[in-house]
Amino acid sequence: MRNELVFRRRSVRKYTGEPVDAATLETITAFCAAARPLYPDIKIHSRIVSKEQVRFYFPWKTPQLIAVFSEDKPGYLENVGFVFQQVDLFLQSIGLGSCWLGLGKLRDVGIQEDGMEFVILIAFGHPEESPLRSDISQFQRKPLAEITDTPDIRLEPARLAPSSTNSQPWYFVHEGDTIHAYRSEAGLLRHKTLGSMNRIDMGIALAHMYVTNPDAFQFFSTEAPELKGYRYTGSVTL
Repeated sequence: MRNELVFRRRSVRKYTGEPVDAATLETITAFCAAARPLYPDIKIHSRIVSKEQVRFYFPWKTPQLIAVFSEDKPGYLENVGFVFQQVDLFLQSIGLGSCWLGLGKLRDVGIQEDGMEFVILIAFGHPEESPLRSDISQFQRKPLAEITDTPDIRLEPARLAPSSTNSQPWYFVHEGDTIHAYRSEAGLLRHKTLGSMNRIDMGIALAHMYVTNPDAFQFFSTEAPELKGYRYTGSVTL
């Protein structure tokens, strides 16, 4: 079911304000802990917090959110995106809405998990409207030819992935059976606002590739060709 949601999901920003019941919250917590990581050696954790524990830049009616924490290691932001986009799809598979919050912070900076740093928030809850698009035509995304050197329908899930301000920073280069993933290098101003988020976005795109190819997906680092204007993230086989 979650792989099908890749082609229909949308970011939900309007909620009824009704709390999610305790049993469902327990199910969500368990799923967060069980989701496949991109980097198994990076410790990652999450907890469900109330909106009173969060400082928003925009008003949100959802009464609860997911706070994500991680060790600060190379690849940790991509790892966060990879793990919690699986959570995002799971939330929508059980009828809830969700949205990544790049502009949200915990009010209590002392909230930590075993020395891990706070990374990002994910809003979730009962949506005012359907959390799903009716069909793929409702996505506003670059065409496949603009994000890869070779037309490859297997990259369609990555093309549809959400990203901060819809920046779509990914580009894919084929080399035999390997697909190299790159992230666009933003200018100085955009880097200050999107640099960290675009690394999370790359993890989100890779998560879409994983959930639509769970048995074949493999992620690794290798000697990849340089690509002007882009930074190498990692390589994939599907």
